[in-house]
Amino acid sequence: MILKCIIVDDEPNARALLKSLLDEFIDTEIELIGEAQDLNGLVNLLQTRKPDLIFLDLEMKSSFGFDLFQKIEKKYFEVVITSAHSQYALKAFEYGIAGYLVKPISPFGLRGVINRVIQILSKSKEPQISFHTQDGQVPIPVGKISRIEADRNYSWVHGTFGKPILISKNLGLMESQLADHGFIRIHHSHLVAKAHIVKVRKVENMLEMADGSLVPFSRERRKSLISSIKGI
Repeated sequence: MILKCIIVDDEPNARALLKSLLDEFIDTEIELIGEAQDLNGLVNLLQTRKPDLIFLDLEMKSSFGFDLFQKIEKKYFEVVITSAHSQYALKAFEYGIAGYLVKPISPFGLRGVINRVIQILSKSKEPQISFHTQDGQVPIPVGKISRIEADRNYSWVHGTFGKPILISKNLGLMESQLADHGFIRIHHSHLVAKAHIVKVRKVENMLEMADGSLVPFSRERRKSLISSIKGI
């Protein structure tokens, strides 16, 4: 898969540096289809070009990167944030970004996010589940759901699709609906996707998830959990 990419950064040197790092991937995994120095320039590009991936700087002279998500109603591309500041990372992942690269960007980090975007897009035809929310029906690819947390008769759905959503289904119903998609009940209040588990913190009875969150698992479910995710 070759990703069509746009670089958005107000610093010419920063754009040039990222392009030089991307040279390794040109013609095999990356096609650079445009550059912009602010969000207005990007919006203009999007009128004629359809990228798979946007490398987006956050703090630009005339715009702030997060404003993109208010300017574009339907996001059909993945976004990787490039920033000199790491403190925006948690907020950035609330918007459903594919990755966050802290400048100076390392080749290793760049390779990681490119692989992640390819994986995300290659799964774009995977099964979806439609949730009923106060805003109507919201379809979400199953692979983008990382965990579901009980809230009395409701549930919070977390994942790489954006901000968590509240649905009017209890965790028991969600467990049966997602049983064949790699989800495991680890606590009376938590259902998680095994693919999103990064590490098992056995001493603390916690799971470390890919988005950085920590989710508790119960002592009663510890043995079945460890058995089902051997090697993590």
